[in-house]
Amino acid sequence: MEKANLATAKSLVAVSDDEVQNLEVGLLAHRVNPLCRAIIRTYDQRFTDRVAQIFPFTQVICVSAIAAEAFAGAAFGEQVIGLFRLEQNTILVTQYTIDTDDTLNGLLLSEVAYGYGVLPIWYQHALQPGKVMPSEDIRLQPDDCLIVLANISGLRRIEQGQLAVKSWQVRVDKAMTADALFDGASEIARVSGYQLRDAREFMTRLPNTIPCWMHHHQALRLARLLNRTQVKAWAIPPGESKPIN
Repeated sequence: MEKANLATAKSLVAVSDDEVQNLEVGLLAHRVNPLCRAIIRTYDQRFTDRVAQIFPFTQVICVSAIAAEAFAGAAFGEQVIGLFRLEQNTILVTQYTIDTDDTLNGLLLSEVAYGYGVLPIWYQHALQPGKVMPSEDIRLQPDDCLIVLANISGLRRIEQGQLAVKSWQVRVDKAMTADALFDGASEIARVSGYQLRDAREFMTRLPNTIPCWMHHHQALRLARLLNRTQVKAWAIPPGESKPIN
């Protein structure tokens, strides 16, 4: 321990096959260096819960529980290509190949992210180059490839098609210039998924509320983009008529 500079170490990882020994090493590290973060591998969930409760300065990782989540994610029919721990959650790196009858088919990536509570991190269409951290405005099509970060609950929601309810709208007051009418319609179609021809017609009937429900962050983003194009717009929260900036 001394040769490993434990007294000044920021963290220690104990991953032997003996979970009690791992705990003892973690406790020893804490006595020598209270600022050292101990990461301990265990195999029994009940033992893991007790250790985490009694010794809050440790990060206890139960291999069996993590493996179970990975197997459960794979059981949904998708490819789990990796996983990692974030705070107290297991994050699964999952790859989807979009099918015609897939619950993801036809959705904007913003709808995937906010509707299912996952994070798209890579997207590829047909034989085109893949994109890291792709735009939220991409609409998924059959044979597209998508990689997301998600916990097991997010993967279950995708499997069951349980999208969060869209409960926000955007109120548009007026366009400050003629160019703003054109640019505003393009932004509405791109972000909300509203048909471009309908968006252009909508912009001729201001002030008005876009007849398209959106997720919270989707509506806020659209309102912000419209204001940048010199179109006065506000997001309207669910159950309220008063818009917010």
